[in-house]
Amino acid sequence: MNINNNANNQKKRSFIEAARQTQIVECAIETIASLGFAQASLAQIAKRAGISTGVISYHFKSKEALIGQVIEKVYTSGDSYMHPLVQSATSARDMLSVYIESNIAFMSAHKTYMLALLEIWSGIRPKEGKESFVFSLQEAAIHDLEQIFQFGQMNGEFRTFSPRVMAITIRQAIDGVPPQIMTNPELDLDAYAKELITLFQLATDQNVTL
Repeated sequence: MNINNNANNQKKRSFIEAARQTQIVECAIETIASLGFAQASLAQIAKRAGISTGVISYHFKSKEALIGQVIEKVYTSGDSYMHPLVQSATSARDMLSVYIESNIAFMSAHKTYMLALLEIWSGIRPKEGKESFVFSLQEAAIHDLEQIFQFGQMNGEFRTFSPRVMAITIRQAIDGVPPQIMTNPELDLDAYAKELITLFQLATDQNVTL
């Protein structure tokens, strides 16, 4: 038995399987965005991917499992884009501006992702254990903002306020973008981001007395 050849074959299979899974997830996103969550059957996703439904079932044990990967893909892609940009900022105020700007820039560049996510939120009924998965992703985003606010309050850039309340408020404002993309595709998202930056810079400014 040639152990090295077996190892190489396993690596090749793993690489091919990973590539196939990525393709299925991307096709699922496109199908959900174009047809809606209810109409995005495994058959429709397979048709878009040019494969059989059996191939999808081989990689994902259920549609629910596939949808979970779609949600994770959208969140992790956004985080991978935003994180290095936010970390490159040297002040809390700049971090806040970059956070808002980069988040909306990602949404603008990935409108299909946003439409798919909006369809999922509108159509899915989470089963036991799935709410905690989504909640953990949302909590991670809120936690990132809380850290920015705590840093800014510690060094005197931001006034005293509840970091969690402010973080949730900003997330709600940003998460209002996907519905706008769907209903108002001509919306100027650059202007939208600038307005949010101004709004929350004023809301957190150390020199503003409320």
